[in-house]
Amino acid sequence: MERKAELCGKALDYCLTHGVADLSLRPLARAIGTSARLLIYHFGTKDGLLSAIMGEVRRRSQLSFGESMAQVGQSGVLKQFWSWATAAKNSRYIRLLFEVQTLSLHNPDVYGHLLEDNSLSWLALIESALPPAPDRRAKATLCAAVIDGLILEFLNTGDLKRTSEALDLFGSLLSAGTTTPARRPAGRLPRKVRSS
Repeated sequence: MERKAELCGKALDYCLTHGVADLSLRPLARAIGTSARLLIYHFGTKDGLLSAIMGEVRRRSQLSFGESMAQVGQSGVLKQFWSWATAAKNSRYIRLLFEVQTLSLHNPDVYGHLLEDNSLSWLALIESALPPAPDRRAKATLCAAVIDGLILEFLNTGDLKRTSEALDLFGSLLSAGTTTPARRPAGRLPRKVRSS
């Protein structure tokens, strides 16, 4: 079991550098000082190895995030998460998660299961950091979507200043409660879309 965990950790380090799109067992095994046969022995298949790697990504990143969240109050949740996600030691895990998410859009049979429970477990973490409210799950979903978009923008452009300012703006809108759409009386359309 110890050897399997060691191989998984080394394989993860390799994937953090090289990605998973073109992953092949022989070059991976050579790079981490083992054989493809030994990887098959411990993980069954390449798919089994990828599942173990992504499970380790989720475990490490959520443990690290949980530790960072223990240091702040509820008012600093967004900023703390952003600082955590954009730190070099953590953004490499996020980058790998985004890569697998993109691959699963084109090839869900191969990559889709690697993301099982990933969104829900992150959503649960975000939700638990928000104050109790009837719309807490919806707010957590909104926060997750905005953060995903801003992280993707940051990873693609490297522009931490602009994306951080956008997150600050979102945080102020969220605090002010202006992210909730105004309610209209049932059956009434806004003036612009009423038929004449």
